[in-house]
This record gives sequence, structure tokens and C-alpha cells, in this order.
Amino acid sequence: MSDCWLTLEDDLVSRYHARLHVSKGLLDVEDLGSRNGTFVNGKRLTGRAKLENSDQVRIGREVIAVLGPLAIEKKNGAEEPLRRTMGPSEEAHFPSLIGQLVEKSLSMGKFKEAERYAMALTNQLMGSHVPGDHPTAVSCVQCLVRLAVASASGVWLDRVFRLHAVHRWKMQGSVLAEIRHALDRIPRVPGTGISDYETALHSMVKEGSDVDPSIVSAVAKLADAYG
Repeated sequence: MSDCWLTLEDDLVSRYHARLHVSKGLLDVEDLGSRNGTFVNGKRLTGRAKLENSDQVRIGREVIAVLGPLAIEKKNGAEEPLRRTMGPSEEAHFPSLIGQLVEKSLSMGKFKEAERYAMALTNQLMGSHVPGDHPTAVSCVQCLVRLAVASASGVWLDRVFRLHAVHRWKMQGSVLAEIRHALDRIPRVPGTGISDYETALHSMVKEGSDVDPSIVSAVAKLADAYG
């Protein structure tokens, strides 16, 4: 059903098939009386069961691998909320998995589902202090640009610029090139994201930050043309 957080394109999956119960340090799976059942490590589930690292949950033809938390060294308290919710470490697979889910949803024409995944990633990043080259940041920006291209909506590009403005990231030339490509189909970018980022860049330059002048100029032109 469309109101499920995770939907599977599989005719063996019921409308409301199973529920994942997530709490601090615990993960349970519950079968919701599905027609074809939920299987944990090959055994059909009755009711609810606790999941452990490396367990495999099969729903229909889809097999979901459970990845448990890894022991990590906390670098600082500011990044911990992002680490705890998005992945156990900077090398975690979660950001790339979210990117794959966005790509899969877009290829199937499920724009609402793709938006839901991308928004989950964006909301976490807005409230966490991470560098622009953090895997989650890179994955999120890529997801938002893909959504903009697929939906021809400038809303997603506005979010890209807002993220860069909030965290004062230096936009990569490759990202700027992708944004320009997306703007071939988008007449306008609503919101204040571009102008906010233009202001942030000028502030960074005044503070002595090493910002590429070509990026500053390019963002200023985009603000004039699409803001």
C-alpha cells in the first residue's frame, strides 16, 4: 500500500505484509497475517521475532539482510545523531542503499516513494553537522538532483542549495554541472535556496575561505536566472 514506508514490487507480498519494530539497540519483525508469510533465516515466522546481525528476512521473493551496529570511535558529539540514525560509520552502506532505493523507485515510476526516501536523508542532514564529502551528504545531493531531473521540479534543487547554504559546503563542479543539466527541463527554482547559498558563499569568501571564484560566479548567475 502507498502508506507503507517500504513497498516491494512483488505479487507475493500482501498489502500490509509485515512490520519492523525499531527501538534503541533492538529490532523486531512482525508478520501481519500475510498470505504468503514472512520468513526469518528460512523459517516461517509466527507472530513477532527479534532480529540479530546477519539475519535474513524474506518477504515474497525479496530477501532483506540485517546489518547490526559496529563498534566505532565517536569523533564528536555533533556527528553522533547522524551516525546513529544513518549508519554505524562513515563507511556504512546505508547512504548508497538509499540512493539505490531512490533509483529503483524512479525507474518504476514511484515518485512519491522516491521522494520519501530522499526526504528522510535530507531531514537527517539538515539537523546534523557533517562535511560536504561525507558519504551521506554526497548520496543525498545525488538523490535530490536525480529527483529534480525525473520530476522536472525545481523544489529538489532548492533543497540541494539549502543544504549547501546551511552547512556552508563548497559545491563541487560536478554537482554544478548536474544541476545545469537538470535546469534544461526546469524553468524556475522555487524557494530561497540559491540566493541563500550565494549569500553564504560571499560570507565564506570574506572570512578567507578558499572558495573557487568560478563557483561563486556560477551560483550568482543561477540566482539571477532561476531564483
